[in-house]
Amino acid sequence: MREPLQEFQGDNYERPNQSWICGLSDEGAPCPVGPGRRGRCPGATACHPARDGDRWVCNRSRARGGLCETGPSPEGECCHNYQCAPLRSMRSRRGRFVFGCALATLGGLCLLFSSAWRNEALAPGELSVQHAQLLERSDSTRRCASCHAAGDQTLGQWIQHAVNNNLAQPSQTELCLECHQKQIAKHEAMWAHNIDPLVLLADSPPPTPFQRHLDPTQELACSTCHREHHGARHDLTLMSDNACQACHQKQYHSFATDHPEFEAWPTRRRTQIAFDHGAHQLKHYPKEKQEFTCTTCHVQDRDGAFQRTLDYEATCGKCHDSKIEASWDTGIALFALPMIDSETLRAAGHDIGQWPEQASEEFDGPLPPITKLLLAADERAATALATLGADFDFFDVDPDDPSQLQAAGEIVWATKRLLHDVSVQGQAALRTRLETVLNRQLSKQEFSALTARLSPENLAVMTDHWLTRLPAEIANRTEEMPASNRPEAPDQDRETARQRVAAGGWLHDETTLSIRYRPTGHADPWVTAWIDVMTEATTGRYAKITKPLLKQMMAPTAAGLCGSCHSVDRTSINDPSGDPNDDRCVVQWFAKHVDDEPSSFTTFSHAPHLTQAQLADCQACHQINSLANVMATYVGDSPVEFENGFQPLTKQSCAECHTPRAAGDSCMQCHRYHVAPGSAGRQTP
Repeated sequence: MREPLQEFQGDNYERPNQSWICGLSDEGAPCPVGPGRRGRCPGATACHPARDGDRWVCNRSRARGGLCETGPSPEGECCHNYQCAPLRSMRSRRGRFVFGCALATLGGLCLLFSSAWRNEALAPGELSVQHAQLLERSDSTRRCASCHAAGDQTLGQWIQHAVNNNLAQPSQTELCLECHQKQIAKHEAMWAHNIDPLVLLADSPPPTPFQRHLDPTQELACSTCHREHHGARHDLTLMSDNACQACHQKQYHSFATDHPEFEAWPTRRRTQIAFDHGAHQLKHYPKEKQEFTCTTCHVQDRDGAFQRTLDYEATCGKCHDSKIEASWDTGIALFALPMIDSETLRAAGHDIGQWPEQASEEFDGPLPPITKLLLAADERAATALATLGADFDFFDVDPDDPSQLQAAGEIVWATKRLLHDVSVQGQAALRTRLETVLNRQLSKQEFSALTARLSPENLAVMTDHWLTRLPAEIANRTEEMPASNRPEAPDQDRETARQRVAAGGWLHDETTLSIRYRPTGHADPWVTAWIDVMTEATTGRYAKITKPLLKQMMAPTAAGLCGSCHSVDRTSINDPSGDPNDDRCVVQWFAKHVDDEPSSFTTFSHAPHLTQAQLADCQACHQINSLANVMATYVGDSPVEFENGFQPLTKQSCAECHTPRAAGDSCMQCHRYHVAPGSAGRQTP
């Protein structure tokens, strides 16, 4: 329906946009002209009389009452004059009221924003208890500025934010990192998952035309996930599954239906200690008539989240101590004089000077790996080692090969120079050569472990007994001088020398013409110190020499049997995010510990699971794969190429309890957002 049309004679023309109305409106008969723009009455008449012949007639409209009885004056003027005090229109009065309220509000806000207690009044809600405790003793005027750049700015500066972005610096995320930079590096804080965006971009599948795709290089502020001012009991780390799905392409409805299988998780690398659970369960423990239980070696840590491996003495020593003791029964050689065919060398023009008669018949025997490491600091010896190979044995020297004879002769003289330096300078000679190989200075603690109180008396046997003309030969290799006439000490047989250092220490073996160290037991500091030095030297200019030497010292059958349990990892493989040129080797002396592991995407705690009766036995989840050839894994130095000694975990075993109505199936129960660098390669988000 439509409203009826207005009749020009029966309706007034309202002007609601005008600020003034006639003052006679309250009496019901306003004038037809109305007040001016400034609210002044023009003094209008009811009509403008019309001339009809020689007379004036009333021209008042029907809407204003029609023809009046009096009519116009003889001069043609209307006898009804309107005079009033104009009134403001309803629209004008409302506008003035609203403007006044707005002005009062603005003034009140200016007073509020300029006051000392403005921050208390403007706070959107209570802080979480963690942040509230930290800021409780802060000045109230500075409390907001701890997290917001505008917290201590003036009202004028707030207004300037519209045109000056610099006033918004530092950002809220940067202020968060003033306290949290120890947990998260500043340059990584706004990366998704704290992972290099280029790494995420490389791991992300290419987008399809009908699939949403978020740019991994887009920075994310802390407040995207961590929302403050929701009360003291609010959990800042709590994230809903929907928050995760805001970025991740694949949509999950529940753990049981959409989560992928675990595949190789949690085993992303071989264990640091070489241990075959299947062989110990089926072979070694039954042979020793021992019960194979997980708790023999593994116990919960302080908070129950991690199953800690006990130390050697509590787990392995009972069976392995005797084998280790037998492996170094005669000690580990520091220096040794091998069998040298001095006549063949002399005939080839390589006079080696004095050499003990009992070691001068033919080429035979190796130099100790430690001796070869020290020889590497001698440039001429390093060249000779490169010719024969760092792991050479004098038995392999070909008497018919001039180059090998020359290299063998050079190594003999280099060995004699080394022994002379040690006999004259003592431990200082060892320090000088080791620092040359490592290209750094040794600390006092390091050098103390490497020498194990090696005394000058231990070293004097070389020049007193075996190479009496060594000082003169080194002084002038071309001049033969008579040997010293000092009396020789009586020889010790091997058994007597071993018994004198039964608790560990230095001895010299007249049979093998060697100075040896007898370790004190498992994890002997001298043994581990030399292996660590050898390991460190596997990078740099002497790498080609030291890598074969480390392999010798870490062979499963070498003295100490260190390599039978302690794996050697190559750094560039172990850390995909590291420097690919860093090709060092690292000896794993200890089993995995939770503090050694960088935070990854997946987290798990044993504590709530072991309270379940059906999970009290570890093998309810960790089932041993007795067919796996675990020990073959440790032949190489790649920790990520291995055969798992356990059957893979199944998603179904977790889904039985982890449902929304039972143990829960939220993403954040098992996954963390913030991870350490390098975690992208260990577990895909």
